[in-house]
Amino acid sequence: MKKALVLLLFLVGVYPTAAGAEFLVGGVNGWQLTTDGMVNLFAIHTSGDERPLDVNNGITLSDGEDSFRIRSGFLPGLLAFNVNAPEINGLTMKARVGFYPNPQNANTKNSFSTQIDLREVFFTVEGTFGQVLFGKALSLFQGQNALSGMTLMGTGINAAAAGGTTLGNIGYGYIYPQFNAQMRYTTPERAGVKAAIGIYDPSVIRTADGPEATVTKAPRLEAEINWQRQLGKLALHTWISGLYQEAEFEETGKEVTAQGIAGGLQVGYAGVDLVLSGFNGSGLGSTLMLDTDSLDPVGEERDSQGGLAQLCYAWNDTKVGVAYGANSIDETRHEKSVRQTGGVSELEAQRMLTFGVYHDINSHLKLVAEYSQAENEWFGGQQQDVNIASLGTFFRW
Repeated sequence: MKKALVLLLFLVGVYPTAAGAEFLVGGVNGWQLTTDGMVNLFAIHTSGDERPLDVNNGITLSDGEDSFRIRSGFLPGLLAFNVNAPEINGLTMKARVGFYPNPQNANTKNSFSTQIDLREVFFTVEGTFGQVLFGKALSLFQGQNALSGMTLMGTGINAAAAGGTTLGNIGYGYIYPQFNAQMRYTTPERAGVKAAIGIYDPSVIRTADGPEATVTKAPRLEAEINWQRQLGKLALHTWISGLYQEAEFEETGKEVTAQGIAGGLQVGYAGVDLVLSGFNGSGLGSTLMLDTDSLDPVGEERDSQGGLAQLCYAWNDTKVGVAYGANSIDETRHEKSVRQTGGVSELEAQRMLTFGVYHDINSHLKLVAEYSQAENEWFGGQQQDVNIASLGTFFRW
């Protein structure tokens, strides 16, 4: 293992590999150390309306001025290390640590603000019983909704004030599932069906500007069922996932509940790929799950729903696609009362239409062009529209 770690300093980036596939760095006595990763960079131009006055929540799409950035897309960079142990008594053990750095600074000349996101730190144990996972990894609830979107390899929403990556269809078709600490079990595949269930490090459940339910006495539960089938040229994939978590306000002891269901269908045939996905829930929020606007100012759960429809066609090394995604959130009685008495309006909906072209120059190098029209709308009738154009490239190993 020591030799393999030393070799890594010399071999990373020069060993020929298949795109997106890990490659061997070194190993001894059945142990293996592999690596995989990517670097991407996009030029992004944004133009749109100024954010309306007297509104609350919603992604700030624009400040009313044209803007230009050179930054990562929806995915940051990646350098991951994988350790594979030899099979012992029918058990296969693996570990993965993934570093996700962003290439851009925070719209400044200095480089001190560059962000490194440690998204993956986990190990798995697999056998005839299935697989167990321990550590930080992508959450189950709405995970497939996010992974099936074409903006995964593009930019999607470019929030005016956000750091880190762009947002893809986060808030505009699904809520971000996040990478969380978890203990998860996945069944063996049977007739194309796999099921997974996990307990997760619970999250506070927040309002955008007000009280927070910070007392978490039990883990969050998430589960997912996947079915995949290949019938000649026809590829079918469908999934359903769920979430449940409780939290309490420390001052009052009041309990709030976050719960939701999500699912999707993906159909591929002769280069055509159709994706339909959606979610519905309470206490989830509009964009970043549980962490921002899941509750109204008096601590009541807010109901939200959303969906994504996407059609792509691929031929040779090029894929073109169009996607429409939207999230909406219901107005609570308190929010309606505040608005009708002259107060701020809460977010009602976020919508986005995206056109994309994705071309593989070779198995390691990809070019991407996207154009998106996005819209935010509030219950008081206020609206913000924005246009986002991007051109970028990926290098993957």
